[in-house]
Amino acid sequence: MQVIGIDPGLINTGWAVIQEDGSKIKYLGSGICKTGNKEEMTARLVSILEQLRSIIKRFEVETGAIEKAFVKNDPLSALKLGQARASAMIALGESKIEVSEYAPNYVKKIFAGKGHATKEEVMRMASLQFPKVCLSKTDEADALAIAVCHVHTLKLNANLNRAIKKAM
Repeated sequence: MQVIGIDPGLINTGWAVIQEDGSKIKYLGSGICKTGNKEEMTARLVSILEQLRSIIKRFEVETGAIEKAFVKNDPLSALKLGQARASAMIALGESKIEVSEYAPNYVKKIFAGKGHATKEEVMRMASLQFPKVCLSKTDEADALAIAVCHVHTLKLNANLNRAIKKAM
């Protein structure tokens, strides 16, 4: 199963594609969808959408996950991030790919072992789990973490459902 993880952002949207095959997870690719911060908002959102469409098609993605947005102190930033998330979700939805959403702390807990891991700790864990992979930005590492988190959560849910059915 080909899985894409997306870490949305208006300037840098990180993406990573992995392949889950039983107990093995294979790294297939990752990168950044870049937009110019001087471009108008519409052009930036379309750019994210088009770049992700190309990636989804190239890797024949079957399922996807995206990080949930959270509002801290700046509602305007959260709104802009929500627009970038929408572009990513549309790219997945157009391809009939189911989208799962995960809170940042959940992703970090599953991937790095602690919910308040720093970006550097997530990057370090990515290099430990995929030693031959060189990630250039933390956005890529975050996207990889989201994809891996999605695979583990799907397995966890499948095992839980089997256990519940067995118990009934």
